[in-house]
Amino acid sequence: MQSSTHPAPDEPPPGGAAGPVADMQAQLDRLETIYELAPIGIGLVDFEGRTTMTNQVLRQLLGYTPEEFAAVPFAEFTHPDDIARNLELFGRMAAGELDHFDMIKRFIRKDGRTLWAELTVSLVRDGAGRPEYAIGMTQDITERKRLESELRAAEERYRLLVERVPAVVYVAEPGVLGRWSYVSPQIERMLGFTAQEWADDPALWSQQIHPDDRRTALADKTSMMSHDAEGRTTSDTYRLRHRDGHTVWVRDDAMVLRDQDDRAMFHGVLVDVTQEKQLEDRLGHQAFHDPLTGLPNRKLFHDRVGRALARSQRRDDGVAVMFIDLDNFKTINDTFGHASGDEVTIEAGRRLEACARTSDTAARLGGDEFALLVEDVDEVGVAALADRILDALHGEPVVLNGRGVTLGASIGIAVAAPTDSADVLLRNADLAMYQAKHRGRGRSVRYDPGMHATVVARFRLESRLQAAVAAAAVTVAYQPIVDLQTGAVVGLEALARWRDLELGSVSPGVFIPVAEQTGLIHELGRQVVERACADLARWRATTGADAYVSVNVSPVQLDSIDFRRVVEGALRANGLAPSALVVEVTEGILLVERTREVLRELRAAGVRVAIDDFGTGFSSLGYLRQLPVDMVKIDQSFLQPVEDGIDAPEFLSAIVRLAATLHVDTIGEGIETRSQLAELRAAECRYGQGYLLARPGPIDAVPAVVTVVAAERRADRRSA
Repeated sequence: MQSSTHPAPDEPPPGGAAGPVADMQAQLDRLETIYELAPIGIGLVDFEGRTTMTNQVLRQLLGYTPEEFAAVPFAEFTHPDDIARNLELFGRMAAGELDHFDMIKRFIRKDGRTLWAELTVSLVRDGAGRPEYAIGMTQDITERKRLESELRAAEERYRLLVERVPAVVYVAEPGVLGRWSYVSPQIERMLGFTAQEWADDPALWSQQIHPDDRRTALADKTSMMSHDAEGRTTSDTYRLRHRDGHTVWVRDDAMVLRDQDDRAMFHGVLVDVTQEKQLEDRLGHQAFHDPLTGLPNRKLFHDRVGRALARSQRRDDGVAVMFIDLDNFKTINDTFGHASGDEVTIEAGRRLEACARTSDTAARLGGDEFALLVEDVDEVGVAALADRILDALHGEPVVLNGRGVTLGASIGIAVAAPTDSADVLLRNADLAMYQAKHRGRGRSVRYDPGMHATVVARFRLESRLQAAVAAAAVTVAYQPIVDLQTGAVVGLEALARWRDLELGSVSPGVFIPVAEQTGLIHELGRQVVERACADLARWRATTGADAYVSVNVSPVQLDSIDFRRVVEGALRANGLAPSALVVEVTEGILLVERTREVLRELRAAGVRVAIDDFGTGFSSLGYLRQLPVDMVKIDQSFLQPVEDGIDAPEFLSAIVRLAATLHVDTIGEGIETRSQLAELRAAECRYGQGYLLARPGPIDAVPAVVTVVAAERRADRRSA
């Protein structure tokens, strides 16, 4: 039963107080709704640290129930590292020293995870102004802290990268005096200035640019600002001066970006490219210079000749080119080896350069060929210079393996005509040099227009010879080698013969050197060896005689690894013993050790070797015992004194006797008169050949016995 003094439940309170109470309740309800729906965690905390009232967001953030919040002080779910600071601030607030405080703290969720929060705590006082409780507002910043942590880690990685990468990273304002807001520490290692010095002095960059590069480098930076280059990388290469004065080449890769204040800034990287530039310079030098001598090469020489001719036309002065080819260089290479050949090449280049003036250009064109460009010179002056070069080369011998070797050269001189191009001038000097070779070497020859006609004729000869070799049109004639006592044909010398439809009959002395120089000698030599062996086998079968065939062999053939295979194949194909073939070589090539090795191999296989034209080259009678030979063919020049009535039987006899003691057969060459024949027989030279006995001809025309010798023998018997 309700008290009468109290109004009935459905009656309003006395004095009309129902309206304000209802309004207050409605206001409290709205506040509670706002409290619950607030997007941040809110809690009311008493001064014992218990959270007596919490909203849904706070309960969700930390995972505790209202009862759990109210039962324990907040220190129980605060990260240990943040408790002391939190309690200090809260204590000051409870003492009335602070009305509010903010802090970043970590809560420990009920599930054990850490929650980063931005905490704002405000003090609520009672009507008397005394502290009554605190309201804490919690904003979850865990994700923000994670991102900040990742950003710091990324910044640290970037810093380490920037500071350890072998390059300078910078951010700078545009302009000569633009401030460098950042420059990495590598600037000190690159240029000797600390990063702080670089940042403190905006003019330092422009001051350290090499004077020759300053204008271009500054213009390139200005161009980046004047064009719409934002965000696009540009690259410049220029020189900066180190603090100690030496030069550093840098590549400056930069782009224009805008900062937070919308100011254009250069963001760039300076890379030290000094080594690359030095390598580039070396490669550039190597592209235009000979690596062995350091002299300009053919490409650079050609360019300088062209420039000299252009200057000559403007100034009306003389330009000349010399082609200088070392004499007997191949012999030096073959005798002493390629390393010694390089020594000779270097020394020849040094001597040539010593003869040249500072305005001249000495060059090595390749192999044993050099050239010299001479400007502002007349014909007399260039001829005198050529003589000085020959004297310098021929001067002090070059010592190779303990032996002195004297250098020599053939020089071709071409003086430029007003209309000559570089190619024409070089061609003319080359033609003149070859003329110097043909005229005996060790001399200089000046170009004249007739030499060009000679070259055209030579080209025609080469072309026709190439066709003849391809068609196997070079034939073989045979001259008998005769026993001077019996007249029996003991051997046949195979002689190459060529008759061309356009050129007519061409002497072997003309086409054999061409074949050697063009490389046709290998195929031509193969054809001669194979034909000679085949013809000998047929001739033997027809005549019943047991003669051999001799073939003249070029030193170029002996250099080929295929020569022995060709010889063995030809003998085998025709059923001939190796002794049926005699290889004839000249004395000069026997000085080359490689040639002697090849001949020793052939002799070991049974093939015999003969020295042709003995006595006209470098051999001596004492040296004969060291040579891998079976026969000596005495040159016709030793029979000439006999024909001239000069008594020289002792010399012939000495050769024959020495050869006999060495078990080497002797053959007299070029017998053309009966008196020469008689002298050879008197000297007891057993074999001979020459026009008196038989002229070269087809194999089928060679008899087994030469009748001239037989008739001489009969005449001798009658006179006896």
